[in-house]
Amino acid sequence: MSNKIFWVLSTLSLLVFSGFHLEAQEKIEKRVQVVKAYQPKVKDAYKITELPDITDTSQVTTEFDYYLLPRRMETKVEVEPIPAATMVGEPLTELYGGYFKFGMGHKIAPLVEFSLTNKRSEDHALGVFLRHHSSTGKVTLANDERAPAGYADNRLKLFGKKFYDHAVLDGDLSVSSNTRYFYGYDVSLADTSLDDKKEIKQNFFRFKAGAGLKSTHIDSTHLNYDFQLDYHHLGDRFESAENRVVFTGALDKYYDQNHLGLQTGIHYLDRAFPTDTSSHTLVHLKPWVARFGDGWRVKGGVNFFADASGGNTTTRLYPVGSVEYDIISQYIIPYGGIDGRLELNPYDHIAGENPFVRPGLHVRNTNHKMIFYGGIKGNLSSSVYYNLQAKYTFFDDMYFFVNDVASTGGAANQFRVEYHEGERMNLFGELAMDLSNDLHLRMEGNYYNYVLYESDAKAWHKPSYDMTFSLRYNLRDKILAEADVFLSGKRWVKSGGNFGEVSRLDGFTDVSLQLEYRYSKVLSGYLKLNNLLSNNYSMWNYYPVYGLHVYAGITYAF
Repeated sequence: MSNKIFWVLSTLSLLVFSGFHLEAQEKIEKRVQVVKAYQPKVKDAYKITELPDITDTSQVTTEFDYYLLPRRMETKVEVEPIPAATMVGEPLTELYGGYFKFGMGHKIAPLVEFSLTNKRSEDHALGVFLRHHSSTGKVTLANDERAPAGYADNRLKLFGKKFYDHAVLDGDLSVSSNTRYFYGYDVSLADTSLDDKKEIKQNFFRFKAGAGLKSTHIDSTHLNYDFQLDYHHLGDRFESAENRVVFTGALDKYYDQNHLGLQTGIHYLDRAFPTDTSSHTLVHLKPWVARFGDGWRVKGGVNFFADASGGNTTTRLYPVGSVEYDIISQYIIPYGGIDGRLELNPYDHIAGENPFVRPGLHVRNTNHKMIFYGGIKGNLSSSVYYNLQAKYTFFDDMYFFVNDVASTGGAANQFRVEYHEGERMNLFGELAMDLSNDLHLRMEGNYYNYVLYESDAKAWHKPSYDMTFSLRYNLRDKILAEADVFLSGKRWVKSGGNFGEVSRLDGFTDVSLQLEYRYSKVLSGYLKLNNLLSNNYSMWNYYPVYGLHVYAGITYAF
């Protein structure tokens, strides 16, 4: 140990003394010579791309040992009330309770209408309606004579409704006056003159009062009913009067898939004509039962009529029935049926159909002995509806208008009726299209073929066909356009100075156009053109109609 220490100390001493000897012998040069500017350089570092991977060769498995103590936790739910939501309904559109309409035709034909009803009410509805329409125009007859073909129509109607929870009670009162002139006559009779208008004037005064009660149940478990009671009075300028009392009623109720019903009616008619003071009572009963299922419906019953007149009573019974089946979800629905009825022909209805009939004309009831019909209908889309039907009728005492030569002194300017027994075929077609929300088109047509059992009889004044086309267009609720076209085929007529001459009236086409401009919601103006083709056709034998007739006017709502 002491030897090692000795050698270490000897070595250190030698090194120290050697250093001092060098410093004493050599003198260090402290001057530095720079050759070029110093340019430091950093050497690129070498990166290790491998990631360290630690492999643990020992694995420790953790084990848990625990015990859960089940315990029910009591929860308390408190519902905090919130304010009820307030529903804001759509604002109601403004209703106008009345309107006033005034127009004038170029044949000095004023038109005045006034209507007034109460506005929205859940309790009742009341209203009044007045109308005046007249003309002093003339038409040209076959001998170029200008005949007074004027007319005057006046009407006043009061009506009201009372709304109950499950029923509606309604009533109405109306009076009307209709003036016509017997201006059409056989021009081959040279002694006929129409200089005095009073001699050929006819006026019909009508009064009507009615009341009705109808159920409004919205479900099918209740008994539905509909009752109506009306009184009609008609008087003409020639002291012919007619009074009628009409009661109609209907009951029906659903039982599962069965639908039962009863229709009834009592029609009392009293005539007070200069040559006829008869009365008439017609009682009608129609019980029926229907059954329906998925797309099909069958209905059957009977029509019973009791006809009492002049102390005699006759009864008639007609079978009625119908069937229809929806083949393709409202697209194609074939249907068919059988029917029959007794038709009452009061003077009021006859004069309404032909105002140039002989005053106080008594027309017998028409017996529609058997009616067979069948067809197909449906909706091709939500905006297209169609109906095609064929109907065949066997009838007795069907009336046809012919000129009355004997009762008019040969002028033949009034009409009587002839009765015939026979058959009629009617082909009917209908098509309605809503081409858009503003454009609507409707077409309807009939073809008729009569077979009368008398060899020389014809269906006097009955056309072989008729067609109607209607077009409605609404341009942004500002301009409204309406166009109507009516076509009628040829008609057989019998009259004339030869007392029974047979001829044919030509078919005709009548075109009407109306334009309305709405200046505002309350004020509008309109222009109407009747018989646009100016065709002076004859609706009745010897009675030509007006040619082109122009109307213009305004309408004001309030």
